[in-house]
Amino acid sequence: MTNSRVLLALDAGVRESGWAVFEDGATVTTGVIGVGTKRRTEAQARIAQLVESLDLLVERWSPGEVAHSLPSGIRWPVPALDLLSDKLVQWAMRHGLPVHAYTSQEVREAMTGHPNASRDQLAYAVMVSLGLIGQGKTTHEWEALAVGRYDLTRRAAASTPKATRPSASGKLFSPAEIVTVSLFSTGGIGQLQLGL
Repeated sequence: MTNSRVLLALDAGVRESGWAVFEDGATVTTGVIGVGTKRRTEAQARIAQLVESLDLLVERWSPGEVAHSLPSGIRWPVPALDLLSDKLVQWAMRHGLPVHAYTSQEVREAMTGHPNASRDQLAYAVMVSLGLIGQGKTTHEWEALAVGRYDLTRRAAASTPKATRPSASGKLFSPAEIVTVSLFSTGGIGQLQLGL
């Protein structure tokens, strides 16, 4: 895989984490990392196991970058999630991997058209977009596949010259005709590009 572009996509969680490997934009494989027992295992031990398992994935697949979903919608401090986030950053830095992080609402909206889509709606949208209809996967695997697909699609669109980007109506706009408007709401910050 030395000449191919490999992306490791993660739906990282404290109890279970889904992962997906994409090679040159195509889905290669998926899996779940989890602790055998869910109760009475401290968050630190679970996260340590996650990092060890991620090390094995890096050794096996040699990814060039990582995309993962950030927990969102939580309005209070969650120490286990903060620890998870810190350990993921340290892990990526240790392996020299660039990380692309997205909120789960951002990914769900891109995949389904609604930021609060159900797990089933997301899984179905991923099945359709990746041609995986009928495949049995866990929620965490579908989430990881969605993150990977979103990351690949987003970066492919960003690398397309703006002069060739069609609008919804099909009209092509030059970079001088595109105005970026920042949107601020209680749900977050976003951008909308309008053709003038």
